[in-house]
Amino acid sequence: MAAPLVRCLSLASTRRLLVRCNTTLVRNSPIDLRGRPVQSALLSSHVRTFSTTTTRWTEEVKEESTETTEKKLEDAEESQQEDSSLDEDIARRQKWMEMYNSCLPGYGQVFDAIPYNQLPVIHVFANWNNTHATCTDSTGKILAQTTCGKEGFKNAKKATSVAAEVTGQSIATKALDLGINNVRLVLRGIGPGRQPIVKGVQMGGINIVSITDATRFSANSPRPRKARRI
Repeated sequence: MAAPLVRCLSLASTRRLLVRCNTTLVRNSPIDLRGRPVQSALLSSHVRTFSTTTTRWTEEVKEESTETTEKKLEDAEESQQEDSSLDEDIARRQKWMEMYNSCLPGYGQVFDAIPYNQLPVIHVFANWNNTHATCTDSTGKILAQTTCGKEGFKNAKKATSVAAEVTGQSIATKALDLGINNVRLVLRGIGPGRQPIVKGVQMGGINIVSITDATRFSANSPRPRKARRI
């Protein structure tokens, strides 16, 4: 078998062949935005592009989850601080109330085996149109309540002394039904039923240990109404 013929090209022929091939590739290749030809090797079918979108998205999700966790921890710490500050405020108020009650006459005494600071309280709010009476325990829990309107008095009759006296008897009866015999009385307001309701509570059979005036007043009240011209 005859050996194949091998044609050897000179160096100059090889250079001319390479230049001709490059010129053909440049003519048939597309052009980018800057007017430069794009190499055909980059457009071949076997070249696969890669992207970092998934990796960046995962990193962003991790950062967001980390920020969310940190925010939750900060919120939990703030809520704990608020709870602790609220507990401190409650303890401070209780301490202040103990100091205030210790200055009252009768503090430290015992009434039917019940200390003074644990006695039930009847709160009376006497305004110009009605009189309210509420019976609570020493912690402020409402046990019974009534008003002149609930006792059957309507319209202007709610502001009478008779209505307030009947309301006092009614709240006293409700307190006796709960087993309460000794109470502290707290008055608020300057309505016409202020004194009659105290009389009604006494007539109802309740022993009033102390009477406290808790009427609210403003040190810097708003501007009063102008004087009436006659």
